[in-house]
Amino acid sequence: MFHAHPPMAASLFIAIYLYEPSDGGLDRVAILFANHLVQRGVRAELWMARTEGPVARLIDPAVTVRRVPSPPLERRLAMIAQFPGLAVMVRRHGPDVLYSAGNQSNMLVALAALGTGTRAVGRISNPLIRPGQKRLAAHFRLRRFRAIARASAMTIVMGEADRRLLTAAGPLAATDVRLLPRPSVTPAMDAAFAARKPRQPGDPCRLLMVGRLAVQKDHATALRAVARLPHLDWRLQIAGDGPLRDELIQLCGALGISDRVAFPGFIADPQHVAALMGQADLLLQPSRWEGLAGTVIEALGCGAGVVATDSTPNIRPLLQAAGQHDPVPVGDDAAFARAVEWALGHPAPLPQLASATAPYRLADALDGYAGACRSLAGNRPHRFRESSLIRP
Repeated sequence: MFHAHPPMAASLFIAIYLYEPSDGGLDRVAILFANHLVQRGVRAELWMARTEGPVARLIDPAVTVRRVPSPPLERRLAMIAQFPGLAVMVRRHGPDVLYSAGNQSNMLVALAALGTGTRAVGRISNPLIRPGQKRLAAHFRLRRFRAIARASAMTIVMGEADRRLLTAAGPLAATDVRLLPRPSVTPAMDAAFAARKPRQPGDPCRLLMVGRLAVQKDHATALRAVARLPHLDWRLQIAGDGPLRDELIQLCGALGISDRVAFPGFIADPQHVAALMGQADLLLQPSRWEGLAGTVIEALGCGAGVVATDSTPNIRPLLQAAGQHDPVPVGDDAAFARAVEWALGHPAPLPQLASATAPYRLADALDGYAGACRSLAGNRPHRFRESSLIRP
């Protein structure tokens, strides 16, 4: 897909740690990054505790996948217990860069690379401080993030607010924090944008939600919001699966909107998801917290409008550039309903959406990630490889 670009230095070796190929945005980005690197002539490997999952099918066969030894424990405990095995792998295979897919693995990756020539790269995929978080909890959460960023050779963030918080003066100030556009808008989304057709008079408004049916995504607030709009002819599809599925179906019944809401489940095919976004008038993003909310970028890249909660300060410049409604307070279904009604009556011009999402186009954004990793590898301290001492 990206063979038209000149190859990068083949001597660069990047290992990407991903716990498992689950259905989250960070999982897809990590896999797409590995695919992109290999397609660009870079040696790249995926190191995973579990190799099966909803998006495993996206892994390019040319990408080497290695299994990180992991005990059968709950995810957070399992990741802690993976440290010895991951540290051995770093010393055995000697990657130039060990990249962490997201928040939960940043500390693990930083510690595993400690004392070696491998440079640890962390990625902040959730807000440093969650909306509504109590002051003391927010203080210790931020200190933890700053400590991990300081222990890493580089940290990638989704927004300027995160960069400022991590680099603020103090004993835990991080030295290399880079704001890079999230790789989001795929060729399939470009095609959906180009094929987009206006809604015909008399057709219902097409609403869409995409994401795991879990507490973080707060689908219930959006359902209560659209239930406040019986005077509008709308239909809503909720693409995703998760522990709250039955509860949300029951809520639709209690709100009297079951005949307007469909639950097609998790959709693994990226082209299918892009097609849904290309057909939607509005994506609803009622999350309680997000790092940037990849589905917002994706929907805008497919030509759909967006109504979102103020789940992260990183989302505000994007919505403004795309001519969308300002983010609404988290959990406020009345405000969300007003924003939906406004957005349906004030669609932004398609060229404005294309301009706002241009920095997030997949190939260019992934090249930015690769370039950042390559700059670290160029400053890699000399060390001997220990593969001669540690046998496979």
